[in-house]
Amino acid sequence: MGKISALDAFFKPKSVAIVGASSDPKKPGHTALKNLVSMGYKGSVFPVNPREESILGFQCYKNTLDIPEPVDVCVLLVSADLTMKVADELVQRKSRFNDVTAAVCMSAGFGELNTSEGKERERELVQTLGSASIRLIGPNCVGVFDTYSGFNTNFDIGTYPKGGVSILTQSGAFANSFLFWAEKLRLVGVSKFASIGNMADVTMGELLNYLKDDASTRVIALYMEGFPNPREFFEVAREVSAVKPIVVIKTGKSDIGSKAALSHTGSVAGSDAIYDGAFKQAGIIRAGTILEFYDTIRAFAKQPIPGGNRVSILTHMGGPGTICIDEVSATNKLQLAKLAPETVKALKSICAPMANIGNPDGYVDLTAAHYEKLHNQVLQILFRDKNIDMVLQILAPSAFLDQNLLVKEIAAACRERQSGKTFLNAVTFGEFAHTVRQGLEDGGMPTYEYSDMLARVAGNLATYAAYRKSRSRKAGIPKYKPNPKSRSAKVISSASKRGRVSLLEPEAYKVCDEYGIKVPPYRVVESVETAVATANKIGYPVALKVVSEEILHKTDAGGVMLGIDSNSALKGSYKQLAANVKKAAPDLSKIKVLVQKMIPSNTELVLGALRDKSFGPVVMFGMGGIYVEALKMVGFRLSPVSLEEAKKLIVETLPPALIKGVRGRDPMNVDAIAGVLVSLGQLLEEQPQIDEVDFNPVLPYRNGCIAVDARIIISK
Repeated sequence: MGKISALDAFFKPKSVAIVGASSDPKKPGHTALKNLVSMGYKGSVFPVNPREESILGFQCYKNTLDIPEPVDVCVLLVSADLTMKVADELVQRKSRFNDVTAAVCMSAGFGELNTSEGKERERELVQTLGSASIRLIGPNCVGVFDTYSGFNTNFDIGTYPKGGVSILTQSGAFANSFLFWAEKLRLVGVSKFASIGNMADVTMGELLNYLKDDASTRVIALYMEGFPNPREFFEVAREVSAVKPIVVIKTGKSDIGSKAALSHTGSVAGSDAIYDGAFKQAGIIRAGTILEFYDTIRAFAKQPIPGGNRVSILTHMGGPGTICIDEVSATNKLQLAKLAPETVKALKSICAPMANIGNPDGYVDLTAAHYEKLHNQVLQILFRDKNIDMVLQILAPSAFLDQNLLVKEIAAACRERQSGKTFLNAVTFGEFAHTVRQGLEDGGMPTYEYSDMLARVAGNLATYAAYRKSRSRKAGIPKYKPNPKSRSAKVISSASKRGRVSLLEPEAYKVCDEYGIKVPPYRVVESVETAVATANKIGYPVALKVVSEEILHKTDAGGVMLGIDSNSALKGSYKQLAANVKKAAPDLSKIKVLVQKMIPSNTELVLGALRDKSFGPVVMFGMGGIYVEALKMVGFRLSPVSLEEAKKLIVETLPPALIKGVRGRDPMNVDAIAGVLVSLGQLLEEQPQIDEVDFNPVLPYRNGCIAVDARIIISK
C-alpha cells in the first residue's frame, strides 16, 4: 500500500484507527464508528479500546502499536490526558512502520480553555505529533467527512447526500446544524466537511487551498471566528476564489462577540472592519445573517455563475414581486434587465392582456391568469434574451394548478436555457409549496421562502461574478521592497535616533512629497516677519502651527491658529501662539512655526495606513474630520493595494451622491484619491519603521485631492 499525502489522509485514507471507540451507544466513540460505517467507508477500520474485544463487528486493539496492518489516519476520542499518551504511541508507531500520516483530535481540554495548562497541553500535542511529521486537525472539533470516499469521523452525521458543497468550520455545532436544516428538503449535497476546532496545526488556509483543486467541490462554505495570522489565510483565499466561490459567515463583529469567540475556540477574532475589507478584496462573499449564508451556498452549489447582474423577475403576485424589486434596488448589486423588443413582443403574444410586461424594466407579472405550460413558455423566452443574466421566479402554488406538472414544465424550460443563465425561485406559501419546492430542488433549481432573500442571494452571485471578471483583466497586487536609501528613510531614521515616535509635520510633508501625495503650500519660519512674507506669497487665508519636539499635542498647547486672513491678523496670531508655546514649554529656546495655506472644502475625507498586529499593513479610507468617530463610515484593505482595489474601496464606502457631488460640491476625483491609497500601501512596504499614517482631513476636489494634515507614527 503506497503512502498518501497528509491532507488526502484526512478525506481519503485507506485505513483508520479510532482510539476511544466504544460499544456504548451513548458515547461519541460508538456513534463515530457507526457513522463511519453508515457513510459507506470501504477502507480498513481498527477500533482501539483496551476494555473491548470487538465493536460493531470490528476486532478491537489494546493500543495503536498492536495494529498489525498499515494505518493512514488516527481518530482521537479520549480524554485530553490520554490523548497525550496516544500521541507518544503514534510517534513510536511511525518510527517502526512509517505509516501514520494524520490525526483528527476531537477531544476537548486544550487551548480553547484559555488556561496556561490547556495551551501547554495543546502545544505539546502538536510538537509531539509534528516530530513524526503527523499532521493534526483539531483538537476540540467534531471531525471530518467525505461523502465520495465514505470516510467519516463526525459523531452527529451518519450519512449525507453527495454534492458540491464543502464546509470548513471553526464551530462543529454550527456546521452540523446547517446540514440538519438542509436535509429535509435535500437542499444541498456535500463533498467534504472539516471541523477544525482550535486549528492547532492544520489551518483553514491549508484546507481551503486543498479544496481549490478538489473536483467534487463547487462552492466552499466557511464558518469563521478569527485567526492568529489572517493575512496568510487571505493570501490563499484570493487564489482560491479566482477558481471557486467562497461564502463566509464570521462572528465576533462586536467587542462582546469577539470575547465569546475567543473563549469558544481559542482563536483571535481581530478587527471585524479589517476582516470585512479583506473578504471583499479576496472575492469572498460575506453573509450578513445565518439564513443568507445557508441560501447563498445553495445557489452557488446548484446554479451556474451568472454572466452579469441584470435580472428579470417573473411572478404571478404583485406584492411579493414588489418586495423583490425593492430588495434589488436596495442591494446596489443588481439592475433590472431591459427586456429586448422581441422578448416583449413574444411575451405579449402568449400572456393575458392584464399581464404586466416590462414595467418596470425586467418585471413580468403573469397575474392569476397563469398555468403550467405558460411558465415553460415564458421562461424559455426570458432565457433566450441576451439582456438577462438571471431570472428570479416567484411562485405561490395555486389549488387550481397541477403542482407536479408545474415542476415538470419549469424543469423542461431549464433544460433548454442557454448556459450561464442563473435561475432562482421563491415558493412563498400554500399547502402545495412543499411539493413544488421539493421537485424544483431535486431538479437542481434552488428555492427560497421569501422574495427579498431571492434578490439578496442574486446580488451575492452577481458580486462574485464581477470579482471573477475583474481578476481576469486587472494586474496583480503591486510588489514593493524596503527602501532604506530613500529620502523618507533618512527622515525617519533621524527622528528615530532622537528618540521620537512620530514625525514632525514638516517631516511628514517631506515623506508625502516623495510619494506623490499633495499637501497645501507651506513653509517653516522662525520670525513673524518671515511668516508675513510667506503668507503673502502663498495667499491668505493661512494657518499657523508650532513645530516642536517638545509639544506633541499642538492644539492642546494653543499651538495652532486657523483662519488667518490678513497681515495684521497674522501678527496678532503669531504673538499669541508664541506666548502659548512659551507657557507650555518654558525651556524652548527657539520657536519654529509652520505657515500653511488653508484650502476650503465642503467635504473632508480620512485616508490612512497602519501596521495591524494581526493583519500586518492595511490601508484605510472614509469620511474624515469630526465624522470619523461619529459616523464610522470607513473601510479597509490589506496592503499593498492596486489602483482598481483602491477605487472599489472608495465607491463601497461613500454614498454615490457624495462622490458625484451634491448641493454645489465638486465631484470627487476617485482616481486621484485611489492613487493616494496606493501610495500609502507602498509607503508601509518600503518604510517598515512606519507603524501608522493618518491624513485627516484630506480635501477632495475636481482635479485631485490634498492632505491638509499628516501624522506619521514610527516604531522605536
